[in-house]
Amino acid sequence: MATIKKIAIYDMDGTIVNSLHRYRTIDGKIDLQYWRDNEHRAMQDTLLPLSEQYKKDIADNNTYVIIATARVMREPDYLFVDTILGKPNYIISRKDGDSISGGLLKINGLSKFFNLKNFKNAVAIFYEDNATYLKTVCDKFNIQGVYIPSEQGH
Repeated sequence: MATIKKIAIYDMDGTIVNSLHRYRTIDGKIDLQYWRDNEHRAMQDTLLPLSEQYKKDIADNNTYVIIATARVMREPDYLFVDTILGKPNYIISRKDGDSISGGLLKINGLSKFFNLKNFKNAVAIFYEDNATYLKTVCDKFNIQGVYIPSEQGH
């Protein structure tokens, strides 16, 4: 295994993937039922500009790439990642029925990486469109965050 110099952590929706066609809000909060009813449309998602940096990172042997998403990953989501976006080294996602906050979900999934010997000296960067999740995760691990403005960062 190559020396890990960088850990690149990417949120999906609104950050590297545009899934607005199956997204809507009610009173400023995501309409989860509408999202679930349209999960089968994941292959209609499109790539956002930051996906180019994501693809460079997955091609770099010294970069460990993690997708940290609050979505429940299902077969169409994995197919989209495998065939269009590109496979990361690891995916953190919500389990069915899990109602934990997105920030805590991502912290719980990332915790094991920051204790690994191979990652001890790596620089970590977290790309996120939800300002609350970004602050929560970056404060917890004392890592660099990059806020990506989007219409999906609720």
